[in-house]
Amino acid sequence: MTTKKQFELKQHSFEWEWKTMSFETWKLAMQAGSSIRLQLWENVLLFTTCIDNNPRPGTDFLPLMIDYRESYSAAGRIAGAVYRRREAKACEAATLYARMADRALRPMFPKGMINSIVISITPLSFDQKMEMDVATIVGSSLSVMAAWLPFDWPVGAVQIWYIEDKYIINPTKAELELSLFNLLLAGKKGSINMIECGAKEVPENILQEAFEIWQKEIDKICDIQSEFLSKLDIQTQEVIFNKPSESVIAYISNILTEDKLNALTGNTKVPFNNLFNQYNDEVLELCHEKIENAEEPDFTESSVKMWVFHVVKYFIRNRTIETKKRLDDRWELDIRSLYCEVWNIPRVHGTGLFWRWDTQVMTTTTLWWPKDYLIYDDMENDGTKQRYFHHYNFPPFSVWEANTIRYVWRREIGHGKLAEKALMPMIPSKEEFPYSIRTVSECLWSGWSTSMWSVCGSTLSLMDAWVPIKKPVAGIAMWLMTKLDDNENIEKYSILNDLQWTEDFTWDMDFKVAWTRDGVTAIQLDTKLKWLPMNIIHETITRSIAGYNEIMDFMLETIAKPNDRVKEYAPKIFIIKVAVDKIKEVIWKWWDVINKIIEDCDGIKIDFDDDGTCYLTHPDQAMIDKATAIIKEIVTDLEVGQEFDAKITRVEDYGLFVQLPKNKLWLCHISNLWQRYETPLTNHFKIWTNIRVKIKSIDHDGKIAVLKI
Repeated sequence: MTTKKQFELKQHSFEWEWKTMSFETWKLAMQAGSSIRLQLWENVLLFTTCIDNNPRPGTDFLPLMIDYRESYSAAGRIAGAVYRRREAKACEAATLYARMADRALRPMFPKGMINSIVISITPLSFDQKMEMDVATIVGSSLSVMAAWLPFDWPVGAVQIWYIEDKYIINPTKAELELSLFNLLLAGKKGSINMIECGAKEVPENILQEAFEIWQKEIDKICDIQSEFLSKLDIQTQEVIFNKPSESVIAYISNILTEDKLNALTGNTKVPFNNLFNQYNDEVLELCHEKIENAEEPDFTESSVKMWVFHVVKYFIRNRTIETKKRLDDRWELDIRSLYCEVWNIPRVHGTGLFWRWDTQVMTTTTLWWPKDYLIYDDMENDGTKQRYFHHYNFPPFSVWEANTIRYVWRREIGHGKLAEKALMPMIPSKEEFPYSIRTVSECLWSGWSTSMWSVCGSTLSLMDAWVPIKKPVAGIAMWLMTKLDDNENIEKYSILNDLQWTEDFTWDMDFKVAWTRDGVTAIQLDTKLKWLPMNIIHETITRSIAGYNEIMDFMLETIAKPNDRVKEYAPKIFIIKVAVDKIKEVIWKWWDVINKIIEDCDGIKIDFDDDGTCYLTHPDQAMIDKATAIIKEIVTDLEVGQEFDAKITRVEDYGLFVQLPKNKLWLCHISNLWQRYETPLTNHFKIWTNIRVKIKSIDHDGKIAVLKI
């Protein structure tokens, strides 16, 4: 006899800003390390966490992977390529959700942990009314803690929009168009560790108010997670760490003397790298016998390299915090030399080169016809159209790596979307500028901060391409170095501007912010700290303004406003209005009419909006003028009194057949020839010649009487 499966279900639900969120475990996917079913309204996500208890020896980082899988069935759709009809690689939205969860969770794991962790996120139901950022971060946090992993505190997240002087918590997508900004924040109780923001020139004071509201909501969702976890019998499991022992630390610290460390200062990327590698090799050589000696297991190649790295990192951080002098002897907020250039590549519609010391970003702009927009067709979007889009490429040669370019990395997607977010509010409407617009930022030389220099390069490129952006946008990256006490509280800190590659491994906060003169358009914050006090965030925003203004002033010396015309090889667009009931006259007879126009006008692009707006796109203005005349002739109604130059197509003794607009042939009777002609009329008129005619009358059947004038 079959018995019913018995299990102990753990559940918790609560109301959060008029929306119901619930957690559930011990029912689905029970062979995973943990399994959390999270529901927010009608959105349901399954989170599982698995850990590898046998990590690869010598690993010197945390191998954390967050895998957000797309699911068409969750949205009630059959989609994908017609020859597959199944999900392929992760869409852009899924990649960005996974990146945001990684940025929020990674700092909370203990330092030195090397077990591989995989958090899998499977959408089970998706209502397409809300973004999944908040649910992704909260569910991932719960899943990690339910898997018995050493994780210091629950991580909460909240999304805030600002509409009509009111802050909206975890809003719906329908409200986005009305909002001044879309702000996502994550962190533990009392602090912050991740920000993602797109804004329409939001002032600093409104951002600060939003941060205060955010903190209360984060505390609330962290408490709710803790309450749910208290229902579970969780015991933290043992994990493996890779940390140098005290004997390794003492031995290497004596080798890397103060004189050697001071020699690292004042160097750029290549000399610094050469010196660092030299020290690394020297220490490995001196430790060779200890590494080979089985009686000294603490000495491994991995632990030795790790501590060399740590000593150099500590030296750079301590010197900067104590003296306010950087590794290259700059002060905290000094920006290195800049160079900007536009219009430097033939045939390209717009170009902008932004070069800051050892970072070089070339951005190109391509203008095309209105219907060449980007279409998003994934779990969240069913054919969503986007006129402006930005792509970011980070080839290996930009950092002196001998690798090929295989596919787009998560980092490239994230940085590209950040720059796109920064420029999007400044793109003119379709009515003002009907083109589809694509910008591509190629990182040709990387000394860090390439995402923000992509913003600067895009502004230059768009203005060079005659895109009438509302205001120029510039980006700046701010960084933080800290000195912590034994409880990981911040004792001292230094906020830096314009980080160089040689300082990259020393930062505790990476704060990217894009501005116009009137406010913020994008923010992205990452941190390696478990917590970051709000006063540092406010100070960073305030101090970024001076650096932003310096960069913007320099950019505007190169190009102060959009050019007054498109480049030679860019397409031109002409817009005419056609009565909606006349559109069919242009595209009737199985598209024969419009295809004939396209053929006669060198492949001109012709498209109609539902309201009768007709877009004609071609690089040659003469072809646009020709097509415009043909279309106007087709859609113009004939009226009594109109005059035309009409072509004679046939001559008979009783009159002339002439071609009128709209491809209509009508008889000009011999009695309407203005003067009396003797027959045959062929003695007086030849076919394919033109005569001037006037519409004399149109009867109720549409029959036209034509008079020669």
